[in-house]
Amino acid sequence: MREGPPCQRCIERGLSCVLNKSLQTLIEERSEWKTTVIKDLDNMHTALQQVLGKLSLPGLPPLQTEAPESEVLPREYLMEKDDAGPSCDNSPSLSPHDDAVPHVPIESLYQITRLRALRSDDTEEQKASPPVRLHQHVTDFISNGVITIAEAKRLVNFYLDRIDHFMYEIGRGKYRDFDTLRRGSSLLLACICTVAALHDPRSNHLHTVCKREFQRLMAASMFDRRIDQDHLRAMCIGAYWLHDISWTLSGYAIRRATEANLSNNYYRLVNKDEEDALDSIRIWYVLYICDHHLSILYGRPSIVREDATIAGWRKLMTTPGFTESDKRMVSQMALLTIMSNVRELFGPDTGQPLPQAFAPQLVNYDRQIDQWMGYWTEELLSRMPFMLTQSKLTRVEFHPHIGEFPTKGVILHHHLAKLHLHSYVFRGLKGASVPSYFEDSAAAAVSAATSTVEMLLSDHDIRASLVGIPHYLHSMIAFACVFLLKVTAQHNGTNIDGKVVYDLTNKAVEQFRATPVGKWHLVHMMAEGLEKLIASKTDDRPEDQPAAPTDHVPQTPSTTALNGFYEDDPMGSGFDDFGFGNPSFLNIEPGELDFNFPGFGI
Repeated sequence: MREGPPCQRCIERGLSCVLNKSLQTLIEERSEWKTTVIKDLDNMHTALQQVLGKLSLPGLPPLQTEAPESEVLPREYLMEKDDAGPSCDNSPSLSPHDDAVPHVPIESLYQITRLRALRSDDTEEQKASPPVRLHQHVTDFISNGVITIAEAKRLVNFYLDRIDHFMYEIGRGKYRDFDTLRRGSSLLLACICTVAALHDPRSNHLHTVCKREFQRLMAASMFDRRIDQDHLRAMCIGAYWLHDISWTLSGYAIRRATEANLSNNYYRLVNKDEEDALDSIRIWYVLYICDHHLSILYGRPSIVREDATIAGWRKLMTTPGFTESDKRMVSQMALLTIMSNVRELFGPDTGQPLPQAFAPQLVNYDRQIDQWMGYWTEELLSRMPFMLTQSKLTRVEFHPHIGEFPTKGVILHHHLAKLHLHSYVFRGLKGASVPSYFEDSAAAAVSAATSTVEMLLSDHDIRASLVGIPHYLHSMIAFACVFLLKVTAQHNGTNIDGKVVYDLTNKAVEQFRATPVGKWHLVHMMAEGLEKLIASKTDDRPEDQPAAPTDHVPQTPSTTALNGFYEDDPMGSGFDDFGFGNPSFLNIEPGELDFNFPGFGI
């Protein structure tokens, strides 16, 4: 053990400090004893929890004791210990580039300093996920009694059977059931339980505890030297569905994925056809999708650029392991590439109207979006079975878990992309008339927003998909509703019928309320916020248009469409009321939503 500094008396007399040595020995022995006792208690507590679980009896409350991180030592002692400096590699492994002329500056610095923090962890051994623990006891928030095994199994099964299919089956990774997932990654388990509880109206009491555990594990791993693919997978899931922390998770995940050179797996896959590289590039593509979704929602620059690994998605379609889910994923990337070019062209909102010179570009991008829909509608149907309908063969796609959403989702994304593109012509008008050279685009934007809401109300699969789609789609549907209301207020009679708009948005409120998800889910906040916005526009509503209904919530087909995923009571439609106050739209606390947020302005 390293000696602490001598006491003041020994310093003055130039003596060896026996008291200091005795004190440090005492502290060390006491710390070891406390740690051993706490470990023994934890082992007994865990064993008893397992016995109670086997007997189907209520679990014990969590232990109140916690293992001490360290004993409190004198300040001078801590200062001396902290003076050790950064760690270095005594026997560094040689890089293939060590003998070549350096082209990455940090490699040169590492070669002469051997500072461990500068080393790139990109070898296959370092990138590999840890082996699954087959018989080792697992300590997690289940063993600690935070949630029961039955509750966690139900959440995981709901995620695997329903939710994960909206993220192209990438969240599950190599795990196909609860037991292997629990043994494989505590962080991924906590994240999956959080997202499942968010979508499950019976799990409102579990959402907060699951999310707290997920955030705790994320915070604890912030400065880890290495993270595995399960760690990145969990961040992808969080960025895809957890709207209030998605921006933070997405940015951090992209930085860690870049550090691990995850995108380089594209070349391994294309040149060597290595199977494990396909899983890595799937994670990279989902991070690209999350990044560009958030860029659209927040009006901020994206992080991941369209380099060769992104633009080369067509080559992946020829690899042996490429699946129908992968095809849906790259279709989304192809659309987001177009939308990224749109944002790059128009730039940030400076409050100024769009110049007339952009009119031809609007036509050009409109054509690209139409071509995208035509190509992918056919491509996603190309391998589907034929069904005999009314004496003729009709090709249909029916996904066993999410119905016809894969093909109908192409149409929904087509409407939203058109809305995103053509809504730029309202920028900076501040209620003024749309210039004549942008009238076609203004009409196209209104048509796209109207089609979005109509599709949500009329199509069974789209209504049912409100349980599972990423928060990006919820946000864009909300944008369509608010866009129509504000255009009605500022440009009523021009390409828009106020009576139709109020009817559509009132029905959208009813649909959001009837959606069977947890009370913290975005759609219920959208219902309350949208209803308040409609009420605030009553002065502009035609006299024959009734006010928004507030005393009846219909049982729509989407309410019963998902009952098969649950085992107990039917899903009710009563939900808590929510307050309002936060001026942000996406970065909100539960119960706060304001549709007058300037980001929705036109």
